[in-house]
Amino acid sequence: MNEVNPLCQILKILHRKPCSQVELCEQLGFSKSHMHKLVSNLVTPGIIKRSDSQEYEQEQGRPRQKLTITYNLQYCSVLVIHTSWKFRAYLLAYGLTEEIAYKDLPQTDSASVFIKELNDCIDEFTKLYLSDKKSILSIVIATQATIEQGENGIMYRNNLLKDENITFAKKLREAIGIRCFVYNYAYGHMLSLLHAKDLNTDNAMVLSCGEGSVALGIFLNNQLLLGRNNSFPECSHLPFKYGFEKSLGEFGEHTKEALLFAINAIAPIYNINHVILAGSCFDNHLNIIYQASLELKEQKDPLLQKILLEYRGQEIEQHFLELVYLSFDSLVEVLNPQMQKRNLEDLVKSMEAY
Repeated sequence: MNEVNPLCQILKILHRKPCSQVELCEQLGFSKSHMHKLVSNLVTPGIIKRSDSQEYEQEQGRPRQKLTITYNLQYCSVLVIHTSWKFRAYLLAYGLTEEIAYKDLPQTDSASVFIKELNDCIDEFTKLYLSDKKSILSIVIATQATIEQGENGIMYRNNLLKDENITFAKKLREAIGIRCFVYNYAYGHMLSLLHAKDLNTDNAMVLSCGEGSVALGIFLNNQLLLGRNNSFPECSHLPFKYGFEKSLGEFGEHTKEALLFAINAIAPIYNINHVILAGSCFDNHLNIIYQASLELKEQKDPLLQKILLEYRGQEIEQHFLELVYLSFDSLVEVLNPQMQKRNLEDLVKSMEAY
């Protein structure tokens, strides 16, 4: 994702939380005059709007203007949730976190059939809700896969598809004609935990377990570690003798043992002092978490003795919201060349004026 263009940076802040121009200056380190020009560049084409807000009171008693994304059907994205329990496409309009429409798609084990079903769905969305397919600027797929995340990554394997080692996002783009970004479904959950205000993510390991799958995340210095080419960490092959994914994907006889195995194997490498348990696996088995914490206190390694185990559950709504924000991020990425062109045109006009 583009982090250089300041217009992209502004939009990525605003579609998560509306704020004032002054707050944008503080977050991005720009002068007020420079920020005013950047904001005007987004207000003029109607991507964002200014509105008076009583949340902000200046010393003179005047309300400070709040900047928000303008809901507009000209800028849409399609978010696809592709898991063992749901295969659903959502039509999203930029700036609106609730979907315009959604459609459930039939499960398949073929990537080519997946692409055909999604293409037909997008055609239906266009016919029913949009004036032109060009209004859909991006597609985001959240799937249960070992994948290099983003627009150009390789999908090495997928729990639901028989296809292996394919450039999934590229194939989607070629077939549908819309830029596509592919992520591991659990990535949204990791981001929701990373952004949770009541959670310390300075130095933690996350295990998201349930529905037959396991995801592992490492938070260091309030950032989520990713692998080569933004690949999502693959943990299912950890050499646990009873099967790591099998033992933590659903609660069973060896769940506690698998949990302790992961902590013993990974915590000392990163000096982890906090383990966050998320997902449905432990929903009705909180006593197992307590038992595991007692066993950690009996370990010889002082680091393991001090590890805090914290249960977070599923938090489905926030998880989905983070996937919506990922869709908005991808949409901003597609808008980026248009905004750069507009910046250039403004620069030329200002030069001609002299």
